[in-house]
Amino acid sequence: MPGREAVANGGEMAVRQFSAELRELRVSAGSPSFRSLERLAEPRGALPRSTAAEAVAGRRLPSLPSTMAFVSACVAYAAENSISLAPEAQDFGRWQQRWIRAKRAVDKLRSGTTAGGHDDSEPAEEPSGGFREQDGPPPASSQGPSPSFAPLSPPWGRPRLPDRSRSWAIVMGTGHYESAQLPQLPAVQENVEAVADTLTSPGLGGFDKDRCTVLLDAPDLTSVGSALVDATRSVHDVLLFYYSGHSLLDDDGDLYLTLSRSEYTSPYFTAVSFTRLAKELANAWAEHTVIILDCNFAGRALQTGAIGDNTFVLCATSPTQYALAPTGERFTAFTGDLLYALRGGLAPHELDEALPLDWIYTHVARQDENKGRSMPQRLSTGDTGQLALTRVVPPEPTGT
Repeated sequence: MPGREAVANGGEMAVRQFSAELRELRVSAGSPSFRSLERLAEPRGALPRSTAAEAVAGRRLPSLPSTMAFVSACVAYAAENSISLAPEAQDFGRWQQRWIRAKRAVDKLRSGTTAGGHDDSEPAEEPSGGFREQDGPPPASSQGPSPSFAPLSPPWGRPRLPDRSRSWAIVMGTGHYESAQLPQLPAVQENVEAVADTLTSPGLGGFDKDRCTVLLDAPDLTSVGSALVDATRSVHDVLLFYYSGHSLLDDDGDLYLTLSRSEYTSPYFTAVSFTRLAKELANAWAEHTVIILDCNFAGRALQTGAIGDNTFVLCATSPTQYALAPTGERFTAFTGDLLYALRGGLAPHELDEALPLDWIYTHVARQDENKGRSMPQRLSTGDTGQLALTRVVPPEPTGT
C-alpha cells in the first residue's frame, strides 16, 4: 500500500497535470479570454469566468460539468476563428476519461488525508451541469461530413413489420440518478413512455404491449439482466433494444449505459457494458435485432466487435460527441426526431406502408442537418435496413 505522502503527491500531481492539459487546449484553440469562454460554453451559463480561471489554475480539480463546458467553449472558439484543432482535442469522450482518472487520484488523496483536514476536492456541481448538452448544437467543426441523403419518400421495396407474436421490444431509460455527479434527465421518462407507446400502438407499431418490456430507472445490473434473459429467450423474429440516458466510458474507452445507482468512477459494477449487452442480444433467439442508443458517445457502439448478424444499430451521435437534451423540450433531441420519423414524418400520408429503418435513419439525419446538429450514426448487417418498426397510417376518409 502506498504511504499517505505518496498518495497526496499523486493526487496533487493529477490535478496539476489535468489543469496543464486544459491550459494546453486553451492555447491550441487560440488562447480565448475567460470572457469568451463564458460566452461560448455549452450549456449556456455553465462556465462563469471565475470558474474558467479556476479550472486552469491547478489548485483543485474542476467539476466534470465545468470541465466539459470549458472544452466545448475552446472547441467553439477555435471553430469561430477558423483554427484547426487535433481530433483528440475535440473528443469529449477522451476528456471525460481524463477527468475520471484525475478524480480517482483526488479521491485517494481525500481518503488518505481526511484525518489531517486536507480538502482537495472538486467544487460542487453547478445546477445546470450535465454530460448531455442542454442547449444548442455542437460547434460546426466537430460535426464531420454530412451524409448523402436519399429522398424523403420511403424506398418502397419490400419493407416488413415484425411478426407481433414472435417479436419483443425492450425500452430502457435512466433519467433519475442517486449520484450527485450524474445530473437528472427529466426528458428520459417522456422518451421511454412515448417510444413504448409508439411501438405498441395498434395500427401503427409492430409490437404487442405484452411483449414490450419497459425499464425506467432500473437500479442495478440484476434487474436489467433478468429482463434481458426473459426477452432473448422468448423472441423468434425481431428483438428491439432502445436506451436513453447518460453514458460512461471506462479506461479503455468502452461504452457503458448508466443505471440509477451508477457511479462515474466505477462503471464496471454499476452500469451496463454495451459490449456485454451486444453479446447477449447477438445470442438471442431472434432472426433480426435492432439497437437504438440515445446517449453521449453512442457511436462507440459501432466500434465493438460484438454486434451480431442481421442487426441494425442506430446511434444518436458519433463516438466523440454529446447527445442533446434541449432545456424545456419534452423529449431529448434525437428521440424527438426519431418519434417524428416513426410516426410518419414527411412520408406521403396517403400511403399505408411500413417505414423501413434505412428511411428512418435518413429522415432523422436530415432533421439533424437542418437543425445544425451532429449526425446520427448507423450500422446495418444483413437486410435489416428494410425492416420496419412502424407504418404510415393513412388518414381516415372524411364523410361526403
